[in-house]
Amino acid sequence: MMSVQVVLGDRELIVNISGLEVAAILKKEIKIPYASIVDVQPGSFEFPWTAVKRTGITTNNYKAGSFVIQREKYFLAYHDAHKVVILNLDGAEFDKIVLGSEAPEQLANDIRSHCSLLQ
Repeated sequence: MMSVQVVLGDRELIVNISGLEVAAILKKEIKIPYASIVDVQPGSFEFPWTAVKRTGITTNNYKAGSFVIQREKYFLAYHDAHKVVILNLDGAEFDKIVLGSEAPEQLANDIRSHCSLLQ
């Protein structure tokens, strides 16, 4: 199974990716400057059947990798679509990042607090 760890640095959020899926996703980490984070929302993500997989893995319960959904670039990494944090980005490699979390509210609040420190 893939493991995703979110590291909240001083100026950027880092998504560290480990496990067998690194080869399928073709990434070990994604760096997201806090300045490029427009919005952070905990909640659910409805994976559309129209999504185009660029790299990664999709099963019934598991999504990981890079996708194009309605002309936007997404990075997905979650097991439970109802326990995710969705980041809306501007000027970054991806338009949206959807990360699974056992505590999505807490993770969203932690990310928001880091973003507000830069204001």
